Formats: sequence, structure tokens, C-alpha cells
Amino acid sequence: LATHPDLRGRLAQARNFVPGGSFVAEGHGTAVASLIGAQADDGIGIAGVAPGSRLLALRACWQTTTEGARCSSYSLAQALQYALVAKARVINLSLTGPQDPLLARLLDAAQRQRVVVIAAVDAASADGGFPAAHAGVIAVAAEGDPARLAGALQAPGRGIPAANAQGGWDLVSGASFAAAQVSGLAALMLERSPRLEPAALRALLGPSARAGPIDACAALARSGAACNCACGRGA
Repeated sequence: LATHPDLRGRLAQARNFVPGGSFVAEGHGTAVASLIGAQADDGIGIAGVAPGSRLLALRACWQTTTEGARCSSYSLAQALQYALVAKARVINLSLTGPQDPLLARLLDAAQRQRVVVIAAVDAASADGGFPAAHAGVIAVAAEGDPARLAGALQAPGRGIPAANAQGGWDLVSGASFAAAQVSGLAALMLERSPRLEPAALRALLGPSARAGPIDACAALARSGAACNCACGRGA
């Protein structure tokens, strides 16, 4: 992860919370990190949504297939606790699973610390899945997926260029990668308006998925940030 040409110098810290192993690059995590903060203007690969951001790479899940990974409640809880102690402003949770009381308490603690928490919607779950459906979490679905969770946002999630764990790039699809882009957008908004509360930031991102995908430029304009693209008024 740290040695990928698009992510060199982007990691503030890297920690492993998976039992019995050391920090290794995972395909899913590498792709998510690159969509948030890949280096811009280096003549290679891609640019992340927030290329000036500093990333905490907290490994709480382990690769099981070329497309998926598994996590435990304990490893996720350790990573969330570490992020809170490190005073992360945005926590990206490109994952889904069963309701978990310990993780729910940590998500509540994050909100008390004014941390923006963004999670991927599970399109196969009637309620959008956990943690996306947890109160106060900003839920993001891939554009075109069923809007199963009231209030969920929608972002591009099909054929997105992203870094891979082998040092190259692939096209990725799914809500995990839609959520990563919104996490990058949230970082940009907080850079321009550091006092934004999570609920206010969510409101500035716009309406739910039922009204279409996020207009990123309009969201930045609503947050008071300079905008160098054509902003839509209604999104």
C-alpha cells in the first residue's frame, strides 16, 4: 500500500489489527485508499478525490478472494478506537456486516467527537446493512443500486479506476468504492470549512439517492469552498 506509486507519501500512519500477521497491502483497502487520496499531477495512474489528505491505513480486514475480504468485530473495534485516539476527521467504512453492539458504541463515540463516518450500503440487505444503517452514519450506495436505505446518498460505483495491491491499477465496482469517493469529498469540505458538524456536512451533500447521485461540485460550493467546475444548482 505505502509503496504503490499513487500512494507514496500519502499515509500518515499504517497499523495492523489483524491477529497473527503484519501489515500487508490488501486489494480492497488499496483501491479504497487510492480513491480517497491518490497523488495528483504525478503523470501516472489516478488522482484521489482529496489528494492532499493524509491517510490512516488501519488494517482490520484480510483478503479472502481477489474481490472480497473478511473482518472481525475485535479487529474493527481496535481500528475504530485507534482512529478516534488519532483524531481522524473522516472515517471510511467500506464494509458491511451484522449489527454489533461494541462497534455501535464506538460509532456513537465518533459522533460525539464530531467525526464524519461514511459507510457503504449493502444492496442485498433490506435495511442497508450495518454500519450504514446506524444513526448518524452517512450511508452511500453505488449509483444504480436499489435505494433500500432511506436517506442514503448515491455516488459512482461502476468501472471506477483505482490502485491495486500489485502496484498497478484496475477498474472496480461496488458501494465500497462509492463510499470512498464520498469520504474524499467530505475531506475536501472539512478542509474548506473545518467547523462543519457531521450532520451539517451530510445536509450539504444533498438529497438522498432517490434524487440521483451527489453533485460534488455543488456540495463544495454549498460548504463555502471555491469551485472550479460547473456547479449544478439543484443537486
